[in-house]
Amino acid sequence: MNAVASVQGVAVSEKNKPSFLSRVFNKKKVLKMTKAVLPVAAVGAFFPDVAMATTTATDLMKSGDTTVKGTFGKSSSVVKWVVLAEVIAGGIMYMMTKNVKFLVGFAILSVFISVGMTVAGY
Repeated sequence: MNAVASVQGVAVSEKNKPSFLSRVFNKKKVLKMTKAVLPVAAVGAFFPDVAMATTTATDLMKSGDTTVKGTFGKSSSVVKWVVLAEVIAGGIMYMMTKNVKFLVGFAILSVFISVGMTVAGY
């Protein structure tokens, strides 16, 4: 039995339809993927320490940690000003729209910022 599908007047036999695998893994796509993967594989093979970044890494930002904690820490004024700005923005947005979602949204944002600062260690 020869099944024929008609697409806008053109008859296409199902025997000539390429399979799913031949459409996904055609020569052009495989060549592109090989060109992208081959240099990475070569670096990984010749320099495994560079590829895996093992035990040779130094923390370049360690010296600035005290400055960041002093600026954004719990006792800093920046956090207080950010929370105050959120409260003022929430109040203004509520007054402009009369929508409680803005006021509650800024309260939730304040909670997320405080939790994020705690998780980050500030």
